[in-house]
Amino acid sequence: MKVPQGYILVVDQPSEDLQVVKSILSKLSCSVLIAESPDQAVAQASQAAPYLVILSGDNPNWSDTLVYRLRQTVKTNGVTIVALTDSSNPSWSHQEDHPGLDGFLVKPLSRDVLSSLVESAIVKQACCWAT
Repeated sequence: MKVPQGYILVVDQPSEDLQVVKSILSKLSCSVLIAESPDQAVAQASQAAPYLVILSGDNPNWSDTLVYRLRQTVKTNGVTIVALTDSSNPSWSHQEDHPGLDGFLVKPLSRDVLSSLVESAIVKQACCWAT
């Protein structure tokens, strides 16, 4: 499979959260690839670095191992990696427990918040490639 340049990688099993993220990103005309496992995510990232990775689903253990593997694979700080969590019932622990994450994306998602995140990730990647 050929991976397009400049895309968002969402790591999640098929779920309601995944459908919401895909719906909003499609309205923003973003190229999105879905990985259903850490190995699939790393394989996709090794073909071409995404500018944004969203870790979703009910698997907070993905963050430590997967973030490290993704950072090693793309070998750049230009990739923004966030974990999707719920404001009323966070499934991820504190930011300091996951130093490889750039932050948390808190549900419920809005188009404005996701749009800002996408724009920020694109700028971050452009700045890292320029240096």
